[in-house]
Amino acid sequence: MGRSLRGSLRAVVALALACAGALAVAPPAPAAPPGAATAASGCAMDGGARGVAGGAAGDAVSVTRSDGRVDQFQVFYDPTATQGLPFVWHRAQREPGGAYETWERVSAGTVGPKASFVTATENAAGGLELFWLDHGGFCHSVQGPDGGAWSAPEGFGLAPFPYHGFLSLFTRSDGTLVAMASSRTTGRAMESRAQSPDDGVWQPPAPMGAVPETGVGLSQPSTVTELPDKRLKVTAREWNRDRYWQITENTPGRGAPDWPAQWRLCATSRCD
Repeated sequence: MGRSLRGSLRAVVALALACAGALAVAPPAPAAPPGAATAASGCAMDGGARGVAGGAAGDAVSVTRSDGRVDQFQVFYDPTATQGLPFVWHRAQREPGGAYETWERVSAGTVGPKASFVTATENAAGGLELFWLDHGGFCHSVQGPDGGAWSAPEGFGLAPFPYHGFLSLFTRSDGTLVAMASSRTTGRAMESRAQSPDDGVWQPPAPMGAVPETGVGLSQPSTVTELPDKRLKVTAREWNRDRYWQITENTPGRGAPDWPAQWRLCATSRCD
């Protein structure tokens, strides 16, 4: 049966506040407002906001750590913000089942607009990998296994078409972390990036095959499963109609997945 994104994925969580039916989709990304600062990394920043937690955008989401502690992420608006966009805040349990530390803002990187999407997971070294929506793409920040300061936000390099979903994360049984999203690059229905558990380095975006029909676009993965032979199988719904496609790695391996050239149309939504 394999390891499933829905069932046994231990530490991946996602918060998506924009939905079309049951499917979370990324809306068109308007340009950054006048006066918005963009870091050299490509992430929009609001240096004028003083880090005051105001109203929450959605519910807190949780990442269960390998030692049993739980970390939480929450998107909060800031009454001192100059752009009207919210920010990601974080707090951690001091011990499994214990009290939480106070909320702290991760960075001055803004979330959105139009959708407050955040996803996070624990990496092989025991640190946290955090991603959030930023004007149609995704920004990325990392906290080390001992906690402390977060790394400066950086553009992650995956950017779906508008309304084609967000970012999905999956951890293989060998500790390799794989990120996947729909792609706006010609000839690529989706792209993936892989992080080696050995050095924590993210490899460049790799193509995840093409859909063999014109005018068809995929949303983010619906399911990701590691098969008994360690290959990854991914299913995805078309972004604008109720048809499903699947793709399965040619061979298993550490690092970037070995994807075939094309997706296959599923006979049913279960792709079985």
